[in-house]
Amino acid sequence: MKKHKVYLTGGDGIAWAIDEDLKLTRQAVSNIVELVAAAEEAEVVHSLWWWKLLDLSPEMLRGKKVICHVSGEPFRLMGVPDHAWIMDRVDVWVTRSAQAQLQMSQLGIASRMIPYLVDIDTFRPLASHDESIGEMRRDWSIPSGTYLIGSFQRDTEGSDLVSPKLVKGPDVFAEVVARLCQKGRKVHVVLAGPRRHWLMKRLTELGVPFTYIGRPVESDDIGVNTLPRRALNTLYNLVDLCLVLSRSEGGPHAALEAAAARCKVVSTPVGIAPDLLEPACLAQSLARAVEIIEADMDRGILAGPCAAHYEKIRRNHVPDACRPFFASLYESLPKLIAPPSASRTSGAPQNNARASASRPLTVSLWHKFFEPPYGGGNQFMLALRKALRKAGVNVRDNELDDRIDAYVLNSVQFDVEAFRSFRTSRPLNIVHRIDGPIYLIRGFDREKDEFCFELNDTLASATVVQSSWTFQRIVEMGYRPKNPVIIHNGVDQSIFHSRGKIPFKRGRKVRLISTSWSNNPRKGGPIYKWIEENLDWERFDYTFVGNVSQPFDRVKHIPALPSEELAGLLREHDIYITASSNDPCSNALIEALACGLPALYLNDGGHPELVGYGGLPFNDTDEIMPQLDRLAQDYEMFRNLISVQTIDAVAEKYLDLIRRVAQ
Repeated sequence: MKKHKVYLTGGDGIAWAIDEDLKLTRQAVSNIVELVAAAEEAEVVHSLWWWKLLDLSPEMLRGKKVICHVSGEPFRLMGVPDHAWIMDRVDVWVTRSAQAQLQMSQLGIASRMIPYLVDIDTFRPLASHDESIGEMRRDWSIPSGTYLIGSFQRDTEGSDLVSPKLVKGPDVFAEVVARLCQKGRKVHVVLAGPRRHWLMKRLTELGVPFTYIGRPVESDDIGVNTLPRRALNTLYNLVDLCLVLSRSEGGPHAALEAAAARCKVVSTPVGIAPDLLEPACLAQSLARAVEIIEADMDRGILAGPCAAHYEKIRRNHVPDACRPFFASLYESLPKLIAPPSASRTSGAPQNNARASASRPLTVSLWHKFFEPPYGGGNQFMLALRKALRKAGVNVRDNELDDRIDAYVLNSVQFDVEAFRSFRTSRPLNIVHRIDGPIYLIRGFDREKDEFCFELNDTLASATVVQSSWTFQRIVEMGYRPKNPVIIHNGVDQSIFHSRGKIPFKRGRKVRLISTSWSNNPRKGGPIYKWIEENLDWERFDYTFVGNVSQPFDRVKHIPALPSEELAGLLREHDIYITASSNDPCSNALIEALACGLPALYLNDGGHPELVGYGGLPFNDTDEIMPQLDRLAQDYEMFRNLISVQTIDAVAEKYLDLIRRVAQ
């Protein structure tokens, strides 16, 4: 049988995880395809990283089959504007975990699963008396008689060594090890790898003892502190535990490497971790991570799962084990047709005007603007307009002009007929911000969803979807938005911020607050009423701002407020409660988080995506009071882990997308 000529690409040249994956994939496929040195020579382009496909023009890829690995969590990747333009170039997506495969399915995108690979010749168990372990301990003065917790990843981006890379969870890691220290546990952190600047500074602030295996420098140390793989293996054999607390992962490769070295490992249930690790090693929450580690320190509970992890590695995650999956993939290529997906579109954006470096970008926002207080969509569009202008964009409101580079249409909340009549005579560059699904939010108005997606199909060059939850519901309802990108809402940080927020004091009542513009019962009115009837009023105060479906007796009810007054009131409270259901991306919730309030939220809609580790969910009313107690007990930890995108960051994502359609 004739072998496919394959151009294999995807490394980043720094001898880290993606390069390792490229090396091992090459081993897996080298006997079943003919590997070529250049894309021009290939019948198949096989990339392990979507970013590398940006280096290849559509003309270069024309007539070739394109395979691309899903190198991160699909829901997160769909929030990268450049990624939307890659979707049309790929014939076959390869996922590396059950979580990624499920998310691709939920996004309406077909994929094949081939597990991640690990080099078991490099990452392997060492005898306890192995000289390399003793040498590492001596050379770096790593203390004995203490529980060693290892972390060997990157915490920041090279372009920003000050801010934590939140998807990797260095802030979560710091809070967990700090909590262990606060409880009197004798732990010592062992750090390795480049770009650990933020975490070293944070551990020092928290008083957590640590050793850094490297040479601390202020500048980017990617070329200085990237350790040889065999040195990393020694570290896995040295530490008592590898702790991975990422918010989002394609791997994590650290879990694979630790398992291959028979090192104990605890991870959040991200990426491949649920496929690889035993349930006892998965930390669903920060409190659970602390419990697992303490139990291992006391009773050695994590020793048993190491054997199971090691066997899974040898059975599923080596080149020989995955070679048949790659062979099946290549054999299917001649009969493959590019699968329909939520991202496929019939053509590239058309341009009536092209953005020029010699003049500012001109963008027209189409939305019926109202002075606040008003609904969340209006609040967001006001904040977006302000942020785009701050970024130097020439912003117009509901204007039509041949000199406008691109238009942003807000759902169906604009003068559709005026826009349509102008558009009939010329092609336009259009970003369509999708709301809802409106039917799920309101319980009625399904026809507005139908109308919205009719507009999307006929007008849009690209689509902004407000959350991964929204994306899933859209796909379930049978809609296929054009070139979709997930971009969460943001709020005006000059108004909604935590500066001047009241300190939390355990000697006084805990101050609770909820807000809502709408009085639709789906915004949580019945649950807020239940809280009023069951709250311990000796311990809590409760304020509600806005409109509600059921009147209160004891809750302090304040009418809807302008943004500045609302932000000030939020900063006078401790915990925010939201019980809205089917809420795609609650602006009210983002406003409260931005003001520094941990959230208790109904585990529904886009709430979990927005809150992350900055609060706790409830699924029914029986869970509300226990979760409130947990929030109050560990208040500082939850507040420290609030993560909210500024409207400037959100606007930059919109700008990336706008530039794409305008070019």
